[in-house]
Amino acid sequence: MGMHERFRLDGKVALVTGGGKGIGRGIALALAECGADVAVLARRQADVDAVAKEIEARGRRALAISGDVLDDAVIPAALDRVVAELGAIDIMVNNAGGNLDRKQHPLPVITLQKWDEQISLNLRHKWFGSQQAAARMKNGGRIINIVSVAALHASPGFGAYSTANNGVIAMSRTLAVELAPRGITVNCIAPGIIFTEMLAETLNVNEEQAGGAFGGSIPLGRVGSPEDTAAAAVFFASPAAEWTTGQCISVAGGP
Repeated sequence: MGMHERFRLDGKVALVTGGGKGIGRGIALALAECGADVAVLARRQADVDAVAKEIEARGRRALAISGDVLDDAVIPAALDRVVAELGAIDIMVNNAGGNLDRKQHPLPVITLQKWDEQISLNLRHKWFGSQQAAARMKNGGRIINIVSVAALHASPGFGAYSTANNGVIAMSRTLAVELAPRGITVNCIAPGIIFTEMLAETLNVNEEQAGGAFGGSIPLGRVGSPEDTAAAAVFFASPAAEWTTGQCISVAGGP
């Protein structure tokens, strides 16, 4: 296999959670462009339907699934549909996460309810999605967990989010060792400031304002795009990364 072919995903089947918008949509489309059939899971049916049409426009099979990853029945059911309708599950991208109310919650005053919500959304479901996908994978596989650079440093106002994401990195490293005998790799991607609808709503900024506010503090001089994260996901999903596991790569425009 030549080097170019080692980045192809022909014949592979992927599921991307949180695939209706933003980073998840970018990853889903990138996987499709590299040859994979892709299922997308998100809460709003209209969003996943739109992404599925974009995947099909790239000549790949698509599956649009609506559901909330906080419902424990959703991920197993989605994976069963993927296997039944697309024939397998080779790549699992646990991307869904964030902050549901788009507000800051400093640790000295955060409520137990909000803490539990953040841990469930950003850590618990990514462990559960990884576990459930691995149980259905045959002949190896790829699990990719999307976290945040907030996991790597102090994040005032977003401490529960930071804690949950850091937990995903630790969980992924252990799971990588536990699944290595089956040829399944487990890796994380930690995006920096990526302009998405969630960022706009959380910080109340548009793309130009985000660039002005944050671009100067980023060594490479700009905020990121979903495609920046998607490129790393393609690498981890591809044969080129078959000897890379238990790693977390920061896609943030600098250290």
